[in-house]
Amino acid sequence: MGQSWIADELAAIAAAGRLRRRPVVEGRSGRTIRLGEGAPKGRLINWAGNDYLGLSRDLRVRNAAQREARRCGPGAGAARLLSGGLRLHRRFEERLAGWLGREDALLTPSGYQGNLALLGAIAGDGDLVILDRLGHASLYDGARLCGAEVVRFLHNDPADLERQLAKPARRRIVCVESVYSMDGDEAPLRDLRAACDRHGALLVVDEAHALGVLGPEGRGLCAELGVAPDAWTATCSKSLTAQGGLLAADRDLVELVVNRGRAGIYSTALAPAAAGAAEAALGLLHERPDLGRRLCERSLDLRGRLRAVGANVPEGRTPIIPILVGDEGSTLDLANRLRGHGHHAPAIRPPTVPPGGCRLRLSLSLGHRDKDLRLLVEAVRTCLAG
Repeated sequence: MGQSWIADELAAIAAAGRLRRRPVVEGRSGRTIRLGEGAPKGRLINWAGNDYLGLSRDLRVRNAAQREARRCGPGAGAARLLSGGLRLHRRFEERLAGWLGREDALLTPSGYQGNLALLGAIAGDGDLVILDRLGHASLYDGARLCGAEVVRFLHNDPADLERQLAKPARRRIVCVESVYSMDGDEAPLRDLRAACDRHGALLVVDEAHALGVLGPEGRGLCAELGVAPDAWTATCSKSLTAQGGLLAADRDLVELVVNRGRAGIYSTALAPAAAGAAEAALGLLHERPDLGRRLCERSLDLRGRLRAVGANVPEGRTPIIPILVGDEGSTLDLANRLRGHGHHAPAIRPPTVPPGGCRLRLSLSLGHRDKDLRLLVEAVRTCLAG
């Protein structure tokens, strides 16, 4: 059909060791996973999830999801500005805004769409969007789609941000994550906020991987450091164990996104079950404010034990624990060998990480048992030894 270039593209991806397959999950218990398509029989300990606080098995969360699905149906039925906006959505937004100390909040169908909607509403022709070099794809895609000029600054480098902020523009918007998804490191938010203030720039902070983990009651790194971004974004799919995007800001900014954020305007509203589960999980953060602290303590312990058996693991406290390997082949080999020892820790390769930066990305959860951690360390020791 004259489309041989498609097969050629796939062959080139495979030759570089970067071809991806869609794993088929046949069973999930929270801490373990059962895969199909020729995977080893039995359950594997899952180190590739984002259920940081282990709330996916909590009965209050599950019951809330079931209750809202029974009451409102399997889907919202329409876009938010038509007839898809439920009282449940608005109640969750009001609770989130109050919890974070912001004037208003907005719930979107996904975190990815939330960042697209935000940048599509606040930036455009003549503006400058400045992104951390390791920022999430949703921030990059939102910046490119909005029509603004897009530049990058060196990762977590306030001095390089200052140099980029000196460029002329109608408006300047700086986009960072508080915790980065592949390294688990934290942004110097106070210095970044100060640089933005000196240049009159807006600061957008994506707290997807800090929500529930850092700060008082799990309110994130911004709350821990006393930094107020102009727009705070996150997702319900990590610590809140559901689905959906979150935005919190001043009321006028939220209303601007409601009116101009195409990614939200033209999407069906979040499914009731997901909103109900996220709201219940948010309530648990109020009641159990020690969850994030306990998770960080476990992360510090596991990092030390992995380094002791020879794994290249950076310092940090967050539940994102990379085992740095380097090239694609060695990383795939380590992932496959760990799978043979009963652990699911997929290889992370470009373009998700830079060339030469391949790694296994371990995602620690309070749902993991002490035995799981011990078995992982022993498996890593064995695999690295030969």
